[in-house]
Amino acid sequence: MMKNIMIITRALTYGGAERVAASLASYLTAYYNVDLVVIDGDKQSYHTTANTIYLGQSVIHKGKGINRILWFVNLYKKIIRLRKSKKYECVISFLTEPELMNALTSQFGKSITSIRNVRSSVVCGRIKKIRDKWVFFKMDGIVSLSENAKKDLVENYDVKPDKIRVIYNICDKEYIWDEISKGIIENDISEWLGSGKVFVTTGRLSEQKAQWHMIRAFAGVAKKHPDVKLAILGRGEQEEYLSNLIGELDMAEQIRVLGFKSNPYIYLSKAYCFLFSSVFEGLGNSIVEAMACGLPVISTDCNAGPRELLSPDSSLETKIDKIELAEYGILTPVCDGIHRSGNDALTSAEEELKKAIELMVENEAIYKNYKQKSTERGEQFDIESIVNQWISVIEQ
Repeated sequence: MMKNIMIITRALTYGGAERVAASLASYLTAYYNVDLVVIDGDKQSYHTTANTIYLGQSVIHKGKGINRILWFVNLYKKIIRLRKSKKYECVISFLTEPELMNALTSQFGKSITSIRNVRSSVVCGRIKKIRDKWVFFKMDGIVSLSENAKKDLVENYDVKPDKIRVIYNICDKEYIWDEISKGIIENDISEWLGSGKVFVTTGRLSEQKAQWHMIRAFAGVAKKHPDVKLAILGRGEQEEYLSNLIGELDMAEQIRVLGFKSNPYIYLSKAYCFLFSSVFEGLGNSIVEAMACGLPVISTDCNAGPRELLSPDSSLETKIDKIELAEYGILTPVCDGIHRSGNDALTSAEEELKKAIELMVENEAIYKNYKQKSTERGEQFDIESIVNQWISVIEQ
């Protein structure tokens, strides 16, 4: 008889961790009875074949003070009721609220949490750090998205190295190309994408992703090469700032924020090159998906992930202040994350990002090499290998 497994996440709307939770739940249904438990409502952007249980508690509207406490108490009651009634052999959590609930109910079965970022870069404050140390202590296992994220857990949260397993995200190339084959792009955007060399980026419009750095760098290239364009896919709290910055730079025709797309792959398939400007990461799953679509990649060398993906044989301690022509893509110095206007001069890191974009536009040999290398690297994140690693963590 198959074991009962719970995977718990915040929502199924537009976050990268949510997408991974949904896809992992689907793949594990071949081996376990899987319930995908979603804290928020039933709005769903990501498909899963697993049985889905919606708890109907808005993550955004937790409230403050006593209302916030009551929100967590109510959620705790729902999770503990599920763990008692279904007798899950293992519960896997994605993101902070789910992992807290997983830790609080860990006496009812194995508890594993997936760490999606370098935690010390995301969570600040002494109280939160104490909370996280306790959560990690309660876990039977921790799955880290990258070696650097694992290093952070060991050095900053006193987690024993043998408790952590590094497992990269699955890249389902067959699913991606199926989505591309049936994808539809709005007519006006399709025409815009179909003309010139279109660079693309995907991800939440957030402080972490720092898309304003690529906008500022890209504008300099676009003035020199009027046929290049930048498509930004995603939504988030930085959308207004990004739109205003594009206006200040007079780049409305060449740079567009296209919003969240449930099928980003059709847009990736129409693009020329993928850009990534994060100031920190867990891995950079968008890079892997871009590779699966055959796109060459330019990424900041942020902590953590891009170096592991683009230069896997180099030291994780490497720091750069100039562009690096890595094995599988171009790495650029990490930007400072500071908001600037369109009138401010480019920072040294933005200048290097600009050089990398120009190199991809102007040097056909380099472009073709990285296009081929991206395809090769994308093949290394196959479903069977990654799923088997998850199974080994569940079963150990």
